[in-house]
Amino acid sequence: MSSEETQIKEVRGLKLYKKKHKVIKKLLKDTSTPEIHGDKVWFSSYLIMDYLLKNPPKLKSHILEIGSGWGILSIYCAKKYQADVVAVDADKNVFPFLDMHAQLNETKVRSKVSRYEKLKGSLLAEQDLILGGDICFWNELIAPLYKLIKKSLKNGVKTIIIADPGRSPFLKLAKKCKKKFNAELIEVKLKDPVKEEGYLLIIKN
Repeated sequence: MSSEETQIKEVRGLKLYKKKHKVIKKLLKDTSTPEIHGDKVWFSSYLIMDYLLKNPPKLKSHILEIGSGWGILSIYCAKKYQADVVAVDADKNVFPFLDMHAQLNETKVRSKVSRYEKLKGSLLAEQDLILGGDICFWNELIAPLYKLIKKSLKNGVKTIIIADPGRSPFLKLAKKCKKKFNAELIEVKLKDPVKEEGYLLIIKN
């Protein structure tokens, strides 16, 4: 095995570049560094992947990933479920990393630069499922995310799933959603690629 191949790992059937791989190093050198914490794959994405494995969406579903970062969750859905996926992030600098991983996994994901509050009802109305991992880490994000959830349900989105390690802002959002939308908060564990614990907030229309 070449040294380059050892810098690619496989997780949940996906190939992922390690941060020391020359492709990642070149991107970090040639493009602006991602902001808003979009500098790696966060483990909450794997919590959602594991949930979808047990509760798979219909093939070719329309899925929106909000706060996508490198878009590993989007790529997983596109590859495993043949989903039509749009990855949304406020930081345009994450998308070169998404594109390189999509290419590595021989799949395609559309991308869109947008903040939560700027997403239009017409786009939301096209979606069957909205996903987001590690996206509610500041108190300032609670209100726009709550409004997005409300707007998404109004526009007919069937299911919204948000994962988080259990940060205070996320738990505040979950409390509001449980009260208003009869949402479910589930405690889950991750065994690999790291041992972690977290939560899934599941809102169904």
